[in-house]
Amino acid sequence: MDYTLTGKTALISGSGRGMGRASAEALARNGADVVVNDIDKEVVKETAADVRDLGVDAIGVPADVSDEAEVAAMVETAEDELGPIDVLVNNAGVGDAGPFTDETNDWTFDHNLDVHLGGALHCTREVVDGMVERGYGKIINFTSIHTKNGVGMSPAYDVAKYSLLGLTKSLALELGREGIRVNAVAPGWANTRLTDDFSDAVTEQILDNNPLGRFAEPDEVADAVTFLASPASDYINGHELRVDGGQVPIDSWRLDNR
Repeated sequence: MDYTLTGKTALISGSGRGMGRASAEALARNGADVVVNDIDKEVVKETAADVRDLGVDAIGVPADVSDEAEVAAMVETAEDELGPIDVLVNNAGVGDAGPFTDETNDWTFDHNLDVHLGGALHCTREVVDGMVERGYGKIINFTSIHTKNGVGMSPAYDVAKYSLLGLTKSLALELGREGIRVNAVAPGWANTRLTDDFSDAVTEQILDNNPLGRFAEPDEVADAVTFLASPASDYINGHELRVDGGQVPIDSWRLDNR
């Protein structure tokens, strides 16, 4: 299978750390030039330097993807320096959680939707016209295992991820004949800063329900991103690729048990 991305430019939102960073590095190892984005300026700078060490061109552009103007400026800078965006990975996200009945939860809903869904909308709007003009593009949205089984105490996150899956499927139908493939990667529990905060009891319960008995490594999720970004997936469209080790749905615990 052909995973070569030489001559392509990829923009990965939220790629300063974790699965986003792993995705940036994976695409670079397959030849893509990379635009590293994160809200943290120092992390963006450091990650972009590390990606350049892999032998490709890479720039770091800090931006808050929930801000439409910042996204427009980011894409303008990226295309001025590296050329048109061929691959867009909408990875930026937040892990805010809280009960629906909490009186402060309106902010949590707004924040999740602004970053997960709004961020993907803003980034996609800025690159999609160019993709249509060139008749080529790969858009990969990070959804979640939550689109298979919601998790208690996390309605805002769940709603945002379900919405992003809906956007994925709708855009796949709209843009497929324009030469653009729109798919999603749905990670399960992975070794990131989020799971570092889990209690031993919650970690044990999750692993008891995972046939592989472990969390994913960020690089393993990045391999799925690489596949969907590459020519090997040219006939895959509107698909949610789960990278969860075959996780069995868990409905007996709540995030406040962390």
